[in-house]
Amino acid sequence: MKLAAPLLLLTATLMTACGGGNTTETPDTTGPQLTLTQSTSNQDSDVTITASATDTSGVSRVEFYQKGVLKDTDTTAPYAYTVNVLNDDRTGFTAKAYDTKGNVSTSAVFNVTTLNQGVWEWGIYDAANTLLDYGVAVYDDEVIDTDGSVALGGYANEALTRTGLTLLGNISSKTKLETAFELNSNLYFAGEDLDGKFSVEKLSDGKSYTAFIGGGSTFDGSNTPVQNVAIVMLQVSTEVPQMTATRTATTIQRLAAQRTLGSLSVQSRPVNAAAILNASRFTKR
Repeated sequence: MKLAAPLLLLTATLMTACGGGNTTETPDTTGPQLTLTQSTSNQDSDVTITASATDTSGVSRVEFYQKGVLKDTDTTAPYAYTVNVLNDDRTGFTAKAYDTKGNVSTSAVFNVTTLNQGVWEWGIYDAANTLLDYGVAVYDDEVIDTDGSVALGGYANEALTRTGLTLLGNISSKTKLETAFELNSNLYFAGEDLDGKFSVEKLSDGKSYTAFIGGGSTFDGSNTPVQNVAIVMLQVSTEVPQMTATRTATTIQRLAAQRTLGSLSVQSRPVNAAAILNASRFTKR
């Protein structure tokens, strides 16, 4: 009888330690951890949006939306959706990830971007600071490889007498920041930034712009240099428009009024036309 009390106490202690058979599991009400990333543009100008979704109970599916419209559902990792940067709207993507218990998480809004994307105004000047030609370029694609990173796009001059493809980036060398404008499968003009990197220019209107300021040459129909020129480009928008109309390059002209671009940039600078025209890196264009 003297052992009864200690035995009962031990039994109660064990039951308390084991929860007494009345353990209540905390319900899982948390959705998966969810983030969106993107690849670079591939040979077909496709960019892959990848959703990284993790949850302790497992992920059952990920839905991809664009501006509230369901675009695709993926039930196996890696959870991915493809966007063509030349033909598709690249903005307003979100994803919803569901765990195996029905909880859901929604990502922040995600926009697909490419190198140096957006609208750039450009102008070329002679040594007397005379504006020879100007217009607008839109960069909407990219080539990123072991040789460097180059933005691809199209341009038109204000008079609409010259249109074609344009490149901006490490065209002939990873150590140079260069641009090239094509006309009828030949070079129109090409050159390199003076210090090998973009600068920020604050204009008289108080606004600041990412800028390419350099020197180069115009070319004839056989890709022979014709005239040394200063080349100025200002990024006036980082958005890729669905449709672009030419407009007066007002920022270019304002910058020219502030600085003697011709005397600064018009120097003898050999342009590696062969390297720039090497189509092997830019065949998707």
